[in-house]
Amino acid sequence: MCIRPTALRNRGFTLIEVIVALALMSFIITSVYGIASGAMQLGKSLGESRIRESRLTNFVSAWREYLETLPPNTLITVGEKPTRKFGKGALLFENGSVPFAWSRAVKLAPAVEFKLVRSEDNRQSSDLIVRHLRRPERATSPDDYEPIAELPILQGLREFRWEFYDVEKKKWVTLWEDKPHPPLFMKLKFGFITEPKTYEYVFWFSGGNQANDALPPGQQVPLGQRIPPPTGGTPGGVGAP
Repeated sequence: MCIRPTALRNRGFTLIEVIVALALMSFIITSVYGIASGAMQLGKSLGESRIRESRLTNFVSAWREYLETLPPNTLITVGEKPTRKFGKGALLFENGSVPFAWSRAVKLAPAVEFKLVRSEDNRQSSDLIVRHLRRPERATSPDDYEPIAELPILQGLREFRWEFYDVEKKKWVTLWEDKPHPPLFMKLKFGFITEPKTYEYVFWFSGGNQANDALPPGQQVPLGQRIPPPTGGTPGGVGAP
């Protein structure tokens, strides 16, 4: 008797098995893609946060160094007079040092203006820009200036305001006009449209000590010596959102 081996018939996958395998592979690929995409978004968000934090730190440091080294004869104006060409609400520095300068012509500018303008990228936000000004050849008034350079320093703002501490009134004011000396302190409060946090900083003016003449006897501070800031923050300190 001869025994012949029977050939094993190749058994293929059924349609249900193929569908289950494809579904499982699709789920695995989607999960891996989701994790990778989340990691990339997190890395991008952290990178943007570090860049924004670095820019904010540089901005605050530049402001602190600039304001705390201004000479006493610096004129500071934030007014409402419509005759002023630098515009209502703009912050103007005259006869002082020049911040955010990158060339000799800019460093020699006799005046510097800080102003809020509508952002070109997002009409719902504003940008803080600095303009370096010079007197035109045929100036018609003491405050007649024309821009020679412009630089955005904070972008995407949802709010931005400055206040000044008036020693005579013993309170914060939003206007500083026709004063013979700088204020003692300036407060900046601002926030970005991309985050709910609000930042608040208080800066000290070196030239503002001339306002000690308005203080009662016994409360005056020698020129060049810093005094504690009023309620509302510390110089260079950040407030809570």
